[in-house]
Amino acid sequence: MMKARYLFRMDDITPTMDWGRFWALVRLFQRHRVKPLLGIVPDNQDKKLNRQKPEPHFWDTMRLLVERDIVQIAQHGYQHILTRTSEHALLKSNQIARVERSEFAGYSFQEQLERIERGREILRERGLATNYWFAPNHSFDHTTLNALKTTGFTAISDGIALLPYSYRGLIFIPQQLWRPTWVPTGVFTICLHSNEITNAEVKSIRQFLRTPAHITSFDAEVRGFRHAKLDGIKNSLFKRLYQGARGARRAFAGPRISSDTVPIHRPPEIAPGRMDKGSISSI
Repeated sequence: MMKARYLFRMDDITPTMDWGRFWALVRLFQRHRVKPLLGIVPDNQDKKLNRQKPEPHFWDTMRLLVERDIVQIAQHGYQHILTRTSEHALLKSNQIARVERSEFAGYSFQEQLERIERGREILRERGLATNYWFAPNHSFDHTTLNALKTTGFTAISDGIALLPYSYRGLIFIPQQLWRPTWVPTGVFTICLHSNEITNAEVKSIRQFLRTPAHITSFDAEVRGFRHAKLDGIKNSLFKRLYQGARGARRAFAGPRISSDTVPIHRPPEIAPGRMDKGSISSI
């Protein structure tokens, strides 16, 4: 039986995020040679994600992290503005929990295509082109998938499954966890929100990284993908067990907001006026 593989993703990466918590995670991952997938919001308009004043060197920092091979990136929606959507519009085969708000689901093909293309162009203009994508609030529909294919995206971080699968011409690397959890087999993405992460959660990640767990990356899973379907026996069985566990025990509850936060600290390596390739060599 294949040993479980784990990868980490960090959501809601914006110029106004909590930089102290962000760097706490990035430095921890680099020490353990782990490359997280950063979900960058191209044009954030969600006030809930404004934790600090905008960092003027945000885009330079993201480029340097990619150039240094410290992180991988994905486009995280467009503006992160969620509106109410009808339940029938959601793509239930990939829905992790009951969702009532979405940036994409329920909108026309043209509307979704324009949002995806605008976001993609923003990242390209800043030297951060990517073919990877995932939606705010895990909410999208078949129209979203058609727009993503039209735009040139190839892989999505989302879905309830045991193993990566193909669906409508796109590769899905499933996302099922919000904190390190031992499992015997499968490919598991651990989703983190650095704006809300606590000291206790950082400690649990550090302890997990010290174990013999097999840590992989989004790139590695996409490159190594071998054709499999969402409705395969293993994925279908896992989805039923997973949803039953969530409903009965909330075994994989989302991150909690706590006052036990990581202290805000801006490392001197990225102080204004020192943004060059050598400046983050010690991150």
